[in-house]
Amino acid sequence: MHDMWFASKIIVCLKDKIGNTATPKHITVNIALGPFTHVTQGGLRAAFQMLIKKEDFKNITLNINKNQAFIECKKCGYSAQISNPILACPKCQSTDLDIKNNEEFLIQSVEIDN
Repeated sequence: MHDMWFASKIIVCLKDKIGNTATPKHITVNIALGPFTHVTQGGLRAAFQMLIKKEDFKNITLNINKNQAFIECKKCGYSAQISNPILACPKCQSTDLDIKNNEEFLIQSVEIDN
């Protein structure tokens, strides 16, 4: 379900970027999936392929990267990469944390070659 929703967001972005211009020779879409998302690269690719066929888009490369999340404790300043969600700082047990780079889905860039 999320796969199709994310893929449709990419299609909307492509339509906005291309508009009424001539058909591009090639399009590269760079995506980042968050470390805690349930969407898989394979599922997103399959949903995207289905939608680009329906929309008659051609010559599109979809690059999918997986982001790494980081925490930063506002109390003690501890920072570290995390692979699982956490609720408290491992160093001081404070719950006053910033979690960075944990967006579930991000369109990083769209490159259009005319």
